[in-house]
Amino acid sequence: HPSKFQNKIVLYLLSIGVEPKEEVVMDSGYSIDALVTVDGRTIGIEVDGPCHFIGESRCPLGATILKRRQVQSIDGIELISLTHWDWIKSACSTEKKQKRAEKQKFLR
Repeated sequence: HPSKFQNKIVLYLLSIGVEPKEEVVMDSGYSIDALVTVDGRTIGIEVDGPCHFIGESRCPLGATILKRRQVQSIDGIELISLTHWDWIKSACSTEKKQKRAEKQKFLR
C-alpha cells in the first residue's frame, strides 16, 4: 500500500515524463517502490519515510540497509533512496526560488 509520500514521488516522476512501475517484486523477493528506465538503465527508487530510520535520526534501520545492499547485488540495479527530509528540503527550496522570482518580476 503506497504512502502519500510515495504517491507524491510517483506524480512528480510522471510530471517530468518518467513512467514508473510501482511496487515491483524483484527476483530477490524485495518489493521496490518504483522502477524506472532512464537512458536504457533500470533504476529502483525507494521512498524512505521516517519509519525507515532509527528514531528521529538519519540512520537507516538494519532492514533498510540490508534491502538496499541485497537489491543492488542480487537484482543488479541501481537503487536510489529518496528520503522524506530531502523531499521537504527540495520543496522548500523550490518554493523560495519561485517566491523570489515573483518578487523580482514585480519589482521590474
